[in-house]
Amino acid sequence: MRRIALLAALAAALAGCQSTGEKTGNSRSDLYDGGRSVLYQVQKGAETPEQALRMAAAAYAAGDSDQALYQYLRVSELDPKRYEALVWVGRIHRERGNQRLAELALGEVLKAQPDNLEALSELGTLLIGMRRYPEAAQTLDRALRLDQQRFAEGKTPVSSELAALRVDAKSPLRVYNGLGILADLRNEFPQAQGYYRLALSIDPHSALVANSLGYSHYLAGDWPAARQAYRQALGFDARYKPAWRNYGMLLARQGEYEEALSAFEQVEARAEASNDVGYVCLIEGKLEQAELFFRSAIDQSPNHYDVAWQNLKRVQQIRRMRQDESSFGGAPAAIPLAPAAPVVSAVGMPLPLQVGAP
Repeated sequence: MRRIALLAALAAALAGCQSTGEKTGNSRSDLYDGGRSVLYQVQKGAETPEQALRMAAAAYAAGDSDQALYQYLRVSELDPKRYEALVWVGRIHRERGNQRLAELALGEVLKAQPDNLEALSELGTLLIGMRRYPEAAQTLDRALRLDQQRFAEGKTPVSSELAALRVDAKSPLRVYNGLGILADLRNEFPQAQGYYRLALSIDPHSALVANSLGYSHYLAGDWPAARQAYRQALGFDARYKPAWRNYGMLLARQGEYEEALSAFEQVEARAEASNDVGYVCLIEGKLEQAELFFRSAIDQSPNHYDVAWQNLKRVQQIRRMRQDESSFGGAPAAIPLAPAAPVVSAVGMPLPLQVGAP
């Protein structure tokens, strides 16, 4: 991986700091997407990798991912072999939706350390989010075998059969959660739930895994178990957005519309929540309820919520299709299950919302 020299403008801005003895090392501007790089260099530059790591961890915990990203890259500048910092760079980019930069950072780690378990775990999660499922399966299976090797007591080959797997606090939670997601996508729900139980053994209070387990139960048709798992996830972390969205979707499908609105409102505005409940009703073929919620969304945000107008037009289109079919004595037109472009709802149907930040 190339090491890019400091941009001329950045070098000029930092001339004062450099003249006082601060070392900048090799720039990692190729992996930075924030807008305050110069400010961090001038005001918050770290002298050592350890100091930069502490500053990065504190910034991430405080929710300042821009500062955390810069400081982790600062670690890499000061010590290019501190690959745990680049894993964090990949994680932050994945969480921010910068998939190309996330893959670039994690690929650099794995080029130097092919058996880096944390990097494999993050890359597998990223590939699932990118819907590159075969690559994700290959990556996570490799990580699984590396983790299981710790328990194998020198035996080879290592078994990857679900019943034979062991985990402890050192096991990478996202590997087992990711393997569960892939099993869900194959409709192998018992296997998926087995992976999630292993992941909960690693961290019994993971909102990420409890939400994944809930979605697996939902896909399998066990809605009471799904509801229980979602509530458990929110008990672990009341700010975990994927669980609120999935919980809202489940409540809407169960006809508990006010409760569903309340769940969606935990993560979005009332107009968006009304649209999402209406979208679930549309998928269910409940056109009257769908129209009510779409009109409610429009009333709440008439100038800014074009999505609800698009959905309302879909309701009207389906009604006309049904009337035309009925007039010719045919069966009622089916509801198209795939959302039309652009995406008309924040609800992740039918794909699982299981790969958000922990």
